Amino acid sequence: MSNQVFLLMSCGLLVLMLGVYMLILYRNLLRLIIAVEVVAKGMTLIFLAAGIHRQEIGLIQSLLVTFIIVETVLAAIMLALAVRAHKIYGSLDIRNLSKLRG
Repeated sequence: MSNQVFLLMSCGLLVLMLGVYMLILYRNLLRLIIAVEVVAKGMTLIFLAAGIHRQEIGLIQSLLVTFIIVETVLAAIMLALAVRAHKIYGSLDIRNLSKLRG
């Protein structure tokens, strides 16, 4: 494993662990959305390191573009949920979301 791959993999794991820590720690919906995005960026770095290590750059680039598009759609849906929750409850605390019935 080259130094670049090792650096990408370790940075990806560090960013992933930071995102998981944020998911566990915070109760604010916007901060949780940011935490999900941080986890996704960590996974992107890990996928990139795996693709470089296997020397399949074209395949990993197409997978990463697809992953980024899905991540963007997920963020938009989560932000729409946050706006709706703020309109209903006046707060972004996730403990209030347990009262939602659909």
